[in-house]
Amino acid sequence: MPWAARADSQHGAVVSAMVPIRHVMRSLPLLAAVLGDAYGVEVVIGGDSAHTDGKTIHLPSLPLEGDATALALARGLLDHEAAHIRETDFAALRHWSPTPLAHHIWNSLEDWRVEKRLAELFPGCRQNFQWLIEHYFAGTETAVRAGDTNPALSILNAILLTVRAWDVPGVQANRDAHIKEVNRSFPGLWPRIQAVLDKAGAQCRSTQDAIRLAEAIVALIEEEKSRGQPQDGGQEHGKAAAGELQSEPQEEEPAAAQEDRGQTAGAVQPKPDAVSGAAASDPISDLPEKGCFPTMANDWLGELVEAAAPTDWPQHLGERLAQALGEHPVESADQGLAVARLGSKPSKTLEAAAREACLQASVALRARLYRLLQASRLVRSQPGRHGKLDPKRLYGLAVGDARVFRTLGQKPAMSTAVHILVDSSGSMSGAPIKLASQACYAVATALERIKGVNVAVSVFPAGSAHDGVTVAPLIEHGAKVHAELDIPAEGYTPLAQALWWVLQRMVLLKEDRKLVLIVTDGELDSAPAARKVLRTAETLGFEVYGIGIQSESVRSLLPRSSVSVKSMSELPEALFSVLQQALAQRPAGGRP
Repeated sequence: MPWAARADSQHGAVVSAMVPIRHVMRSLPLLAAVLGDAYGVEVVIGGDSAHTDGKTIHLPSLPLEGDATALALARGLLDHEAAHIRETDFAALRHWSPTPLAHHIWNSLEDWRVEKRLAELFPGCRQNFQWLIEHYFAGTETAVRAGDTNPALSILNAILLTVRAWDVPGVQANRDAHIKEVNRSFPGLWPRIQAVLDKAGAQCRSTQDAIRLAEAIVALIEEEKSRGQPQDGGQEHGKAAAGELQSEPQEEEPAAAQEDRGQTAGAVQPKPDAVSGAAASDPISDLPEKGCFPTMANDWLGELVEAAAPTDWPQHLGERLAQALGEHPVESADQGLAVARLGSKPSKTLEAAAREACLQASVALRARLYRLLQASRLVRSQPGRHGKLDPKRLYGLAVGDARVFRTLGQKPAMSTAVHILVDSSGSMSGAPIKLASQACYAVATALERIKGVNVAVSVFPAGSAHDGVTVAPLIEHGAKVHAELDIPAEGYTPLAQALWWVLQRMVLLKEDRKLVLIVTDGELDSAPAARKVLRTAETLGFEVYGIGIQSESVRSLLPRSSVSVKSMSELPEALFSVLQQALAQRPAGGRP
């Protein structure tokens, strides 16, 4: 699989050193966040289909235990749709009213153009696209399907595979099979289409170019269709056809076709690798019986040109990827991977009495944390070339060692991001949500004053059931802490989806350490799904802690890193017991 081989230079630059890139590559939600940030697009995971609306990439809920291929396909769809969002001119599309045929041909050209552009900007995408093209267009399925209902479909297959063969030579065999079918059924047509495709390979630099070239190919197909229509009415055509059927079989091509083919051959010089020997062989030897061909070819092309809602046309890469992802159904929230979406939550400023109580708790907490952090930053005295003279090291002068002084060393400065995630579900109504809001203000205010700590506060759920699973940021990372944290409690408790959303946000931060503090009563929609997210977070190097609001349930979720409080007066002591180890000591793995 080439997916794990993406260069760190492509995505690693936006991932903290504390989150190993190899783990991010294996986590679809975090990879989606990294890619979305790099590409400048929004990625939503959840629902029952894969699609894009020109601004956002939507992926369905996926199995948490899905195989490597499913993950690779999801990553491929991210790359493909991001290429369209970044490079396709959707305004030009809105002003274009194409037929289904023109749109399908345009899609073949535009897919190649935008993927090529994205691969130039992000080199790691190139081998991803090559693997996908090989996976979908170089197999036997593509060759068997061509022309199984209408030989004119071979035209679309030949166009699609010709474009794809520009980047992946393994597609050439299937391409040649379809070109042979086009030459057999519509002699003289393909060289003219190939000439337009040759121009596309060199001149297709914008969505408008792709539109113009697609319309040129459609014009050639329509011209071929009009050439096959009878000029003297249906009766004369029937007589001519009957006469041909009664004549002796001859291996001669009609004069008009010979003349047209001769002019085309003199005007078009395809690229050396554009048509193989099989495709370039004499198409006349493969023609059907004369008398049948003109009428049948005209009907075949008519079906193609006049199709209103085609269902059996060859699928493009994005369509194939979306279909493949849709074939991985998720039976329940416990088994699926979904990420909450950005929502909004009404909030008011905390009352004056509540703010005063919070500030007192914040001062007490900040004072204890400050002393703890100061002590943790200083290390024992060590020998140096300046400072206080150490009589015990004077012997060093005799051997040329000038380190005869004592000096205090310091550990590296703190670089920690803390995200407080607040449960505002219906079970938190009343006193619990009031205490949770105050706890958030007290904790955020205390942490904001500590140099090197970047704090944020978010709340979930943050919308109606119609909005789906949502999270709303109340205080963004890097923003000033405020007291507008008085929020209502309603709805359910989708902690797993909300945690994925937080991890997505935090993986992009520059801080070395990343802590998540969950404030909840512990009544979750799906504890198994939440535990799976927590295991992933631990693997990725995130540290997750919990504050149970008037409930001990959070201990079942985070038995070694949670506390419970029943009143604001208990908060400083309880929270200090959680944060002292997190902020003052080395995290797991010995990282500073």
